[in-house]
Amino acid sequence: MSTTKLNMRLWPRLWRHWIHPRQRVSVYFPVLALQQLTEQIARSEQRHTGQLRFVIESSLNTASLCHHITARQRARYWFGHLGVWDTTEKSGILVYVLFADRAVEIIADRGINTCVDTREWQKICNHITQAFQQQNYMAGLSAGLDELTELLVQYFPRKHAGVNELADEVILR
Repeated sequence: MSTTKLNMRLWPRLWRHWIHPRQRVSVYFPVLALQQLTEQIARSEQRHTGQLRFVIESSLNTASLCHHITARQRARYWFGHLGVWDTTEKSGILVYVLFADRAVEIIADRGINTCVDTREWQKICNHITQAFQQQNYMAGLSAGLDELTELLVQYFPRKHAGVNELADEVILR
């Protein structure tokens, strides 16, 4: 593929990311709503031994876009950076949103990933994305969290009090 064709395909993505700075995206994810989602994560983790993290990234920087970083690649970065892979029962799950691309990714650690089929993760991502298409951003994330909670309760039910290994706070960048 020629450089010109490649650059022509890059421009629309660059533009989407440039027009979605964090300040603009934070309108869709108000502080109070993020606090409520954080509390929902904490309540969820009282029912199972899984660990949940949510990252909402408004956009990528130009260098990342020029290197064709995908939402999946960026989700894997956050999965490692936040230590979601390093939980006792290998039951950590990251829900990653790249707002400018309208992309939702779920990265699950080995323990829970061996129990849940890839299609199930995709189904949850699709439900969140469908809510986003109707501009129901927080409702979509909350419903997705409910679905993840049910999976974790099924495969990693809490039998006794445990330690919260990862922060519950939703990250908005």
